[in-house]
Amino acid sequence: MFERIVVCLDGSSVAEEILPYVTDEALAHHSRVVLLRVVSLPEVTIPIGVPGEPGIPMSTEGAVRRTRKEESEADDYLRRVAEPMRKKGLDVQCAVVPGIAGETITSYARENGCKLIAIATHGHGGVRRLVLGSTADFVLHHSSVPLLIVRPGNKQV
Repeated sequence: MFERIVVCLDGSSVAEEILPYVTDEALAHHSRVVLLRVVSLPEVTIPIGVPGEPGIPMSTEGAVRRTRKEESEADDYLRRVAEPMRKKGLDVQCAVVPGIAGETITSYARENGCKLIAIATHGHGGVRRLVLGSTADFVLHHSSVPLLIVRPGNKQV
């Protein structure tokens, strides 16, 4: 049913709560799993001096170094997460992509033929995002790919 599942991880234990659900689904349907981690863009925002106007994004040497470090750490993290899944016989790939989380997740899933986006929520944000985190909320409202969303604290039975 879901030949390719993209799993959104940010390095937190809350995000990892999705893994048992994805593992069960992937084993049952022989799905390929892509563990996805979005890291910061290699840029900083420079104010333009006009009050109320957004700054201009610029790539700096420091920002590029920071992103490279984040990418390396994210790759190591995803490989550690993938190992137990692979030991269960799953086909697991790892992808580290710079960008803005929600936008990058939805475009990655669409462009790579993913049939399901799996994401756990943090529940952070304002009143509008009381139940879903801001990234999960964005993905929910902008993805054309079906979603599996798990809220924090839910335990699989």
